[in-house]
Parts: sequence; structure tokens; C-alpha cells
Amino acid sequence: MNIPENAVKVYKDTAWVWVGIIFLVVMLALWAWVWFACSLDIWGYILLGVAAVSLLLHIIYAIVRKRNTIVVCPDFLRIEHVQRRTKDYEWEDLGTIDIEWSNIKQFSEISFRVDYYYYIIVEPTKGMEYRFAVMEPTHLFLKRQLRKYHKQFRKSKK
Repeated sequence: MNIPENAVKVYKDTAWVWVGIIFLVVMLALWAWVWFACSLDIWGYILLGVAAVSLLLHIIYAIVRKRNTIVVCPDFLRIEHVQRRTKDYEWEDLGTIDIEWSNIKQFSEISFRVDYYYYIIVEPTKGMEYRFAVMEPTHLFLKRQLRKYHKQFRKSKK
């Protein structure tokens, strides 16, 4: 992704992703300790081990696939890995896009139960809505910051 020279702020999920992975590994280690502290037969250990490994792989796959970069500029918001809702209410991948601040109506969010990420939805004043994934620890902070920048840059254009 090209980062313009007039970029005010660049958000990347990399730091919080590592915090999340470390937290997940610590929780799985505590879970393993509880398994071996209680008395289960061998099939119980195998079942719990397979569940733990599949959960870990699912979360790591989601982290690698959904991680993105968001660039805030005075004129526009540049986001990579964006999806757009079509007229058939399906989500199609667009890649990296620029959205002008004056074209943004509001930001909202949606989450799914088992995933480690949230979708922040950008509702434009005209056209179909966009969404992009944000890792779980940063979604509240990022949504608040984007709203602050939206208010600041939208008012400065008028």
C-alpha cells in the first residue's frame, strides 16, 4: 500500500495482533494445565487437544487473512482489504480504496461469534456500504478515532 506524504496517521494491527497471540497462547497453556490437573481418560485429552489446536489455527488464519492498514489523510481515508456490498447484498473484495471524508455518513461495526476480528462498516452518503476487518483489541479505539477524524476533516472542508 502506498502511504501518501500528507498522511496524518497510519493504523496497522500488527502490534495488537501479537498481544492477542501471546494472550491466546497463555490461555491455552492454562487450559492444558487444568487438563492435566484433572483426571480424564486418554480420549478426553485427545478431544480437548484437537479442539485447542483447531481453535488456535482458526484464530491465526483469521489474523493473517484479515490484518490491514488504514491511512488517514486530510482529504480521504485509504483502507486496504475492503469489501463492498453489491446490489444483491453480497460482499465483494475491492482491495485498497480511497473514500473522501465528505462522502462518509457514519461508521458502525459488526462482529461474528467465534472470530478474532470485527468489521467496521463505512456508510457512505451515496452508494453501497463498505466494510473492513479490524482485530478485536483495537476495534473500539479505531472506531472512535475514525469518528474523530471524520468530524474534524468533514467540518474543515465546508
